Amino acid sequence: MARNAVLLFAILALMPGCGVNSMFVYKPSSPSAGDAKLPVKIAVLPFKDGTEDFTKRGSEWNPDTLMFNLVKGGIGGTITALTPDLWAKAFADDMAASGAFRAVRFVYSPSELVDEEFTIQGAVEKAYVVVTLLNLNEFALGLRAVRTADNRVVWEKEVARGWKIPPTVYDGCGRVQNQCRADRLHAELNRVMREMFAEARADLVATLAALSENVTRKDGEHR
Repeated sequence: MARNAVLLFAILALMPGCGVNSMFVYKPSSPSAGDAKLPVKIAVLPFKDGTEDFTKRGSEWNPDTLMFNLVKGGIGGTITALTPDLWAKAFADDMAASGAFRAVRFVYSPSELVDEEFTIQGAVEKAYVVVTLLNLNEFALGLRAVRTADNRVVWEKEVARGWKIPPTVYDGCGRVQNQCRADRLHAELNRVMREMFAEARADLVATLAALSENVTRKDGEHR
């Protein structure tokens, strides 16, 4: 029965999504009252595409081998492409929503910088989703923070997730409720992205807080 459910999902995932809203919209985490607040302004620049060169890999006749690169193409009728720009905007939105920083915004170019002390640069290294519920999906980001005053890299972080979509995620959707299934997949990917961003954000906050303390201490010694 479980195997049949997996194959059914594989078939439905490949069917044209008539009337399905497949546009992916990232939904940030709610602010955490315990997060440290840093009086810094940060700009997030567009990420680079570091994924492998494929849009869809494997055979449609063998769903166990079928994998989609969401950066380069998404899944027709289910989810639009998660481009590097979308990842960068999502990370900027997540950091801004966290309340952990004075201000965070996404910019398309360094020429748009105003008074931000740091920029976040990055690359999407993996954004792979499988059709079946039996195999691992893989997301991975490489991130770094650069101090605008001297162009020095002050923080680097790799965040990654490999996970299987829970077999119950589509419960209640029925066999032809493609919008329901698309919405559930979007929610699952949102969950994983929020986890990755929270890990990166916590590490960035700790690094910038330590950097600020060192600067304050040195200023005190000079006085």
